[in-house]
Amino acid sequence: MQPNRRARMQSVIRDELSQLIAREVKDPRVGNVTITGVDVTPDGGLATISITVLGKASDSKAARDTIEGLNRAKGFMRRHLATILTVRQAPELAFRIDRGLENALRVHELLGQISSGTVTAETGNTDDTGSSESAQ
Repeated sequence: MQPNRRARMQSVIRDELSQLIAREVKDPRVGNVTITGVDVTPDGGLATISITVLGKASDSKAARDTIEGLNRAKGFMRRHLATILTVRQAPELAFRIDRGLENALRVHELLGQISSGTVTAETGNTDDTGSSESAQ
């Protein structure tokens, strides 16, 4: 598949699934879901959809439940995509949690601790005196 066609397909899948999840998916496990990215394989056979669960980002059980709910609605969403996309076969859908925002917040928190000189023992970098724990 041509790179620009693949990019258009990814964009259409992201837009359509965003609307479909918000309006049509009735599973109570699927709450406020944001699609952060779609990656379609070069052959167009698999679309990996990265999602974040708003309000429950740190709750891994809620994230697992959301993935289960989306997996239950996978056939419905794939049939809808088959009517929209101009390909012979709609791609299989695979959902995954995007932890990018959580990781960015954690890095920001650690940088703040480093700049203030209070790095916790969890990171193992320094203690309150500023000396390295590994040097002791």
